[in-house]
Amino acid sequence: MDRRVVEQYRLALFGRMVMGVSHEVDNHLSVVLGFAELLQVQGPGEKKALESAGKILSSGEKIAAIIKQFSHYVRPHAPVSEPFTLSVVLSEIVLFSRYDLGRGNVTLVMPGQDAAVRMRGDSRDFALALLAVLLNGVEAMAGRGGKLTVGNDRLEGFWQVTVADEGAGIPPAVLPRIFEEGFTTKQDPLHSGMGLPVARHIVSGMGGDVTTESPPAGGCLVTLRVPAC
Repeated sequence: MDRRVVEQYRLALFGRMVMGVSHEVDNHLSVVLGFAELLQVQGPGEKKALESAGKILSSGEKIAAIIKQFSHYVRPHAPVSEPFTLSVVLSEIVLFSRYDLGRGNVTLVMPGQDAAVRMRGDSRDFALALLAVLLNGVEAMAGRGGKLTVGNDRLEGFWQVTVADEGAGIPPAVLPRIFEEGFTTKQDPLHSGMGLPVARHIVSGMGGDVTTESPPAGGCLVTLRVPAC
């Protein structure tokens, strides 16, 4: 897969998430405007002023963090190889994708903040692969909701990062084609059928692989298997 394909998919995916980022920013901006108005109405009473200023500062910092992380991960770049931890990548991408990951009554279940889950590769590319899998899980539960569970386990020198949804699962007839570039069962033009192919390409470049299965209990389990660092 050409690098340009990865970057095109990155821009398309993050473009779909702009409304979610706008929603998150608007929530914090409402706090800023509300407490600024309160300051204006109530006057300069020291205690109230300090409390309002604290709320404004906190919300302003959250807005700045959302925009900073979104800009960091959306920016096209030449890939680098560096050590990173799963917990840091997860916490940063959830910061700006919380709305998209939680829509449709989906509850995101995160693993513990384990600094030992270390990998080597391009952290922004791995985040793109992980986001593609997470958003696929959200879409699989559209209309019904459920839990989207992220887990990790170490096996034979590899970290296995898993994403399990509670959707309808992958039909057997479709399963052999899910990693084909451009293959999709969705009619929405926003879905290009490139999420899983790009994810597998990125993880393969790190020396790992991406696999999928439909467990007997239902849903879909996607495993990103990456060498431990």
